[in-house]
Amino acid sequence: MEYMLCYPSSENMNREHCEKVHNILARMSERYKLRIEPEPVKSIYYKCPDFYHRFKIYKPLQESAASGGEAYLSREEEEMILSVCRSPEEEQIMKDCIYAYPNESGMVLKAFRDRGDKRARAGRG
Repeated sequence: MEYMLCYPSSENMNREHCEKVHNILARMSERYKLRIEPEPVKSIYYKCPDFYHRFKIYKPLQESAASGGEAYLSREEEEMILSVCRSPEEEQIMKDCIYAYPNESGMVLKAFRDRGDKRARAGRG
């Protein structure tokens, strides 16, 4: 199966935040007819709360995404994720998520090209 993983940001790990990610992905599933499955996250480094889930987004993978040569989501993937957001807050929540593709050697992490990261902007001169 081809899928992309979405992990909500652990910086703001609370029930409300995780439910927002779940609701946004539910809208994406409806609009694009994708199967999205939540799975509990288990970590050997810290205890994850019962509401913290990662999401498997089953979708055809593009060659560049599967190869791991690019560290960013494709423009189409970014558009797909952001097109169902209803506010700038929801867009930021989804930009803060961690995305990954499994491959034979492990996981290939992906990110938005423009995360809108306030910390990164504050550090620029």
